[in-house]
Amino acid sequence: MAEAAKDPVGAPDPGTTQMPKASLSQKAEELAARLEEHKNKAQADAAAKAAAERRAAAKAVIKGDAPAAKPEAAKPEPAKPAEQPAQKPAPAKPAAAAKPAESKPAAAKPAAAAAPAKTAAKTTVQPAVKAAPAAAAAPAASAKAETPVEDVIRAIKLPHEIAAEKAAKAQAAPAPATAADAVVPPVSVAPQNESNASTAAAVAQARSRVFGSSGPEEEPSEAAMKRRVARERALNSKPAMARPAQILVAVIFPILTLIAAIRLVATPGFLALSYGRPGFPDDIYGFSAAERLTYGSYGVDYLNNFAGPEFLSGLVLPTGSAMFTAGEVQHMVDVKNLIGFAYVLGACLAVLMVIGIWYLAKRYAGGVRRALFSGAIATLVLIAALLAMAFMGWQSFFSDFHALFFSEGTWTFKLSDTLIRLYPEQFWIDSAAAVAGLILLTVVIVLISCWPTGRRREAARLRQEARAFGLGN
Repeated sequence: MAEAAKDPVGAPDPGTTQMPKASLSQKAEELAARLEEHKNKAQADAAAKAAAERRAAAKAVIKGDAPAAKPEAAKPEPAKPAEQPAQKPAPAKPAAAAKPAESKPAAAKPAAAAAPAKTAAKTTVQPAVKAAPAAAAAPAASAKAETPVEDVIRAIKLPHEIAAEKAAKAQAAPAPATAADAVVPPVSVAPQNESNASTAAAVAQARSRVFGSSGPEEEPSEAAMKRRVARERALNSKPAMARPAQILVAVIFPILTLIAAIRLVATPGFLALSYGRPGFPDDIYGFSAAERLTYGSYGVDYLNNFAGPEFLSGLVLPTGSAMFTAGEVQHMVDVKNLIGFAYVLGACLAVLMVIGIWYLAKRYAGGVRRALFSGAIATLVLIAALLAMAFMGWQSFFSDFHALFFSEGTWTFKLSDTLIRLYPEQFWIDSAAAVAGLILLTVVIVLISCWPTGRRREAARLRQEARAFGLGN
């Protein structure tokens, strides 16, 4: 028992602290097993010693005398302190159990001449008193010995924990700074829940920004290719009837402009303007300005109304003679038929032009503007050519024009005839200039409004793209 008290049960065995050279997981398991073995062994030894001491103390009390009752009364019941630390080794408090150990010298100093029974009793009780603090100190020593072993076990890291720490350090470690980092725009780090494909795409994008696109680009999917082809086809291709509609509008525009200008000139208002302008020649055969304007208005009205030849043949001069001869009336009938045909043609062409403009406005953005611009250019070229011919020789130009539309001999008259007196050569020059001026004014307005500027082209392209993809009306 003395040896057991000197060597507390909770003290770790030096042999157990030396761990063999093995893997970390094996070392941890071996240490845990040995610690559990020490705990169980300490509890068993403490319980056995406590039971033996109680039996020895009981036998000593039974065999001894009355004075042996004093140590028995002062006995601090060592069995309970021995069992209690075995159950709860952590909160061991050896201070209360160590008090009997302080009174050990007083109890162990009996007189040498004392009775043998008292000596035997005292010597029998003394080991029990000494064993009690030893048993109480055993849990404290065991608790002190457990702490470093558990700390060692906690400090030991298994292989998978070491690998996880290395991976975390590798991810947290910043990449080495390079000169390209200062000019390359930052690339957003892909979140961890994204797929490997997204991560690979982000890496490829970063590489292409730093080093350029060295590798081949990923081929788009079949659906993306179809969408791209459809988009390019919709933007670059024109509707089936776009080109014919543009040509139709461009061809009709000069004709309609000419017919409209003639209609504006063939009015009594222009006749009065022409007669009243300075420099217009007077009638050498006696018509006053008022009579000329009145008789001339009859002829202009006949060209624009639905009356027959009798409208002119029934007119009579103040002298009682017919105002127009039969040849003059027939020529006016021919002119009326020509102008009527021009009006009907102009109305039909206007309908076709409206249809063409409507089609282009609905199906081809910018088509109306291009068609009108082309028609204005064609009109400008045509008028420039006619003006050049008129300035080079008015007489030949006038004769060729009448020979083109009238029969030979039906459009030539004497200077004394009413038609020549009412509509002299100067009147036809003024009429041609007025028609040319109206056409040029119309052409200038169309050119300014339809000039193909970059802004208009971009607006047309956006409208066509929206229309091709169903985003517009």
